[in-house]
Amino acid sequence: MKKTLIQLLGGAAIGAPIGFFTVSGNFALPIYEIATEMTLVFLGIAFLLLVGSLLKLAQLKQKSAQQFSGDEEDLHEQYLYTLYSDVSLASNIALILSIVAMCIGVITEQSIVILILSIFVVLLSILSTILVGTSLKYAYPNREFPSFNDNQYSKKLLEMSDEGERHVMLQGFYSAFNTANILLLASLLLLMFYSIASGESQLFAILIISLILIIVNTQYMLKVRNR
Repeated sequence: MKKTLIQLLGGAAIGAPIGFFTVSGNFALPIYEIATEMTLVFLGIAFLLLVGSLLKLAQLKQKSAQQFSGDEEDLHEQYLYTLYSDVSLASNIALILSIVAMCIGVITEQSIVILILSIFVVLLSILSTILVGTSLKYAYPNREFPSFNDNQYSKKLLEMSDEGERHVMLQGFYSAFNTANILLLASLLLLMFYSIASGESQLFAILIISLILIIVNTQYMLKVRNR
C-alpha cells in the first residue's frame, strides 16, 4: 500500500509540471494545425500493425500444426505463446490508434476521404481483434477452449487455467491496474493544467476519467473484500 501511494504521488509530481510546461506559453501544441498529419500517421501505424498482426497470425497457425517431443515441445509451446502475445498486443494497439485517428478526424472536421479511411481501419482493427481472440487455440493446440462467442468466455478461460498460469495473469493484471491508476490520476492533473493554460475547458474529460477511476477501484476492492 505504501509503495503504491509513493508511486501515485511520484507520478503526479512528475506528470503535473511536465503537463503544465508542455501546454503553456510557447510550448502549446498546435493540434488543429497538424490534425491531418496526426490522423494519417496514426492510421498508417495502425494499418502496419494490422498487416504485421495478420502475417504473424498466419505464421502462428502454421507453426501450431508442427509436432515436437521432449524439451523441443516445451520450447515450441513457449514460442507459440510468445507469438500469440505479440499478435494480440499489435492488434489491440492498432484498434486504439485507429479509434484515436477517427476521433481526431471527426473533431477537427477532416475531409470525407480521411473519415472514410478512418472508419475502414477501425472496422478492420475490430475484425482483427475478434480474429485474434478466436485464435488462442493455436497457441495451445492440445487444449480445448470455450467458444469466443460464449458470454462467460473470460470466466471459463480463467477456470481452465492452472495455478501457474493464474499467477502469471494475476501479476500482469495487478501491474496493469496500478499503472492505469497512476496514469489516469496524472491525466487529471494534466487536463487541469491544460484547461488553465489554453483556456479550453477539459472538465467533461476530467469527470469521465474520474468516473472510470471510481468504478474500476470500487469493483476491485469489492472483489477483494468479498473473496
